[in-house]
Amino acid sequence: MKKTLELLEPIGEPVSQDMKEKLTHGSRQFRMSVHVTKVPPMNNLVLYSHWHEELELLFMVKGAAKFHVGQEKMVVQSGEVVFIQPNMLHSAIRLNQEEIIFCAVLVHFNFLSSLENDQIQQQYVFPLFLNNRRYPLLIKRELEEKLRLIPLLEEVRDLYQQEAHGYEMLIKARMFEVLCRLEKCAAEYPPTGLPGQSRGGNSSMLAKKTLAYVQQNYSKRITLSDMAQQVNMSPSYFCRFMKKQFDLSPMDFLNEYRISEAVSLLETTDKKIMEISGMTGFSNVNRFTEMFKKTYGCRPMDYRKRLRQNR
Repeated sequence: MKKTLELLEPIGEPVSQDMKEKLTHGSRQFRMSVHVTKVPPMNNLVLYSHWHEELELLFMVKGAAKFHVGQEKMVVQSGEVVFIQPNMLHSAIRLNQEEIIFCAVLVHFNFLSSLENDQIQQQYVFPLFLNNRRYPLLIKRELEEKLRLIPLLEEVRDLYQQEAHGYEMLIKARMFEVLCRLEKCAAEYPPTGLPGQSRGGNSSMLAKKTLAYVQQNYSKRITLSDMAQQVNMSPSYFCRFMKKQFDLSPMDFLNEYRISEAVSLLETTDKKIMEISGMTGFSNVNRFTEMFKKTYGCRPMDYRKRLRQNR
């Protein structure tokens, strides 16, 4: 049986320099995977900013989180589904201290494609992976009650975990059924009607470039001008761009990333607080403590103590 329940915790460098996720989804012979993730109450970060080639259908099992998909922001609650198209930058943060559990089903183009370029591939599969097929980003409870996608996705999860003989064929059949049900609402979302795709392609590329720069340089001194220069923008225009893309100012975004790296060090090492402060780019330990308390509601040392007690 496959293990799919994952605690959201440090996994080294989860993304490459251009923020493409490094995690392999399935194998070359079976290009899909299922991940069930449980987010501890202490973690503010639910899903780190990343993108991948696979189509992703994510449904919330428990709790609620604020998702950022492309240029769209949405609150996702239990019983709702997020439809994330291939190569779309996405992330999520928690809304409250309630426990969060979500399940993500990721499917590569090769899993759904045919050797022959038949009608199914031309009319449905190609448009879907070329971002010419539009479905709602968020399938709310009212729409989910009509489409009934979650029971199908739960069946895919169970088949994936149990690996009974022939499960691969059943998973493929269920995924085609999911797409068939989505067709019922596709007409309401024409190709030009989804923000953050055709009109926001360049913005998405610049956002990925900004993320990559922060990931590679967060431990150094970084100014607003340094960040703006990476995407050839003036500082003032870059501030507006970051607010639109991430709902944060550039420096708040940088500090949040630094804090997330500091949390990884607190959880996985015995390094002193002052040392972690310096390693994550903060000018002094007081500033680090101030920013950490603003994000997690406690001092770094208190966070580490609480973590060890819970373990």
